[in-house]
Amino acid sequence: MRLLIALLCACTASAAVVEGVVLDEESGNPLARTVVELIPLPGTPASTVSIRAGDKGTFSILSVRPGWYVLRTSRRGFISAEAGQLRPGRPGMPFEVADDRQSNFLQIRMRRLGAVTGAVLDENGVGIPEWPINIYTARKPIQRIAQVKTDDRGVYRFGELDAGNYLMRTSEGVLEDGTTLLPTYYKFGTAVETAEPARVRLGETQPDVLVRPVKGHLIELSGTVNGPGDVAVRLTMITDTGRRDVAEIYPPNTTAPFHVSNAPPGLVDFIAEGRGCGGYVRLIAERDAEGIRIGCGPLRPPFVSWLIGNSPMRDARFPLQVRRVDLDGTGPVRTLKSRDTLVPGHWEAMAVTSEEYYTQNIRVRYGGAITGRGDGWFGIDLGTSADIWISLSSHPASISGVVSTGGKPVSGAAVFLELYNPQSTEPRISLTPGRADNQGNYKFSGLAPGNYRVISSFDFDPEDPYSMQKAAPLTLHEGDAATQALEMILP
Repeated sequence: MRLLIALLCACTASAAVVEGVVLDEESGNPLARTVVELIPLPGTPASTVSIRAGDKGTFSILSVRPGWYVLRTSRRGFISAEAGQLRPGRPGMPFEVADDRQSNFLQIRMRRLGAVTGAVLDENGVGIPEWPINIYTARKPIQRIAQVKTDDRGVYRFGELDAGNYLMRTSEGVLEDGTTLLPTYYKFGTAVETAEPARVRLGETQPDVLVRPVKGHLIELSGTVNGPGDVAVRLTMITDTGRRDVAEIYPPNTTAPFHVSNAPPGLVDFIAEGRGCGGYVRLIAERDAEGIRIGCGPLRPPFVSWLIGNSPMRDARFPLQVRRVDLDGTGPVRTLKSRDTLVPGHWEAMAVTSEEYYTQNIRVRYGGAITGRGDGWFGIDLGTSADIWISLSSHPASISGVVSTGGKPVSGAAVFLELYNPQSTEPRISLTPGRADNQGNYKFSGLAPGNYRVISSFDFDPEDPYSMQKAAPLTLHEGDAATQALEMILP
């Protein structure tokens, strides 16, 4: 027994306690059930610990090994917070856990995410009830995020928004007297060029974003959908304001008519989908159209070929993530499995490789577009039968260095790497956050050739277009191992 007690004491002698409380920044109320994560920095021999705060917002993490850590909290409706952050949305300050002779007590205040409220009004300024309205990102290419309906007074609200600029746009529809309304942006007009973005800030609600839909002609579309006859087939119409199910085929029928009333002018997608079959048609709806024919052809799983340059890759295979991109937004990310089929249309794919490779391109063997944005996602247009080829390079680039201030390394310094296009009006392609280890060393690996900028700061605002003015620029070629020392940008 004495030996057992001695062993237990020896095992816990170097373990400390990290405890604290999570509070609502606005009200000061404790935030019960908040997820609290203690994350070790590179170089600290420990694993991430995740717990939930108690009823009073308090938490206690026992038996913490000595080293450097970041403490992060997350809760629905609030932006994630880190202990020691200078302001909401900024990276937190790492802290050192020394031994069991002291307890680290931390207070974290979380700020709510932003919101937009407003109303959809008729020509007399009266709210239109139960009218759909959409919110889009303002950064090009704009993407639809969500849709809500107005209440009985025509009022709407979008919540849980990150800081940034957003566009509001009503959907098309018909009023009680048959008046047809076109999709309309705030502040006025049906074209995105006339749209005015709403600025959303954390912890605040942007009020009085009022949209007055424009009257106009909506489109009538009709035709037939064909299926194999042994499975049910559903036909869906998709526009940039939403989607509607417009027809279904039930066995043993092989065809069904469809008729769409009041479709908005512009791009329209039709997707036919059944078990083992699929079809896709895109058209530009400028006037009423009849006789549209859409088939649901047999699908087979795409054969994925991994290449090093143009040569087959013999050994390693990596997960391939895919997501569908329709006119009404981007679908969920999933990992492609060997027997999965992909319904025809536009998809994006990303190869999840190790640091020893980077993805040169992802393409469809027979036809299809190749669109690499530089953020790891590649656009591919698929038909009913398509093979996917993924070309990797075994000569990725890397950037490494030491972050210091006043000649001393900064443990756990926040580092940001930006891939950008100097010739673009919106130069940022992607932004990757990182952390230095407990000695101030940082490294970004598995990089494709391109123009990069790197900066270290605990007060970095990714929404600020001038945030990279003091960043160090680098141009990387294939296989480069660049070294860049960084001076911490102090607030």
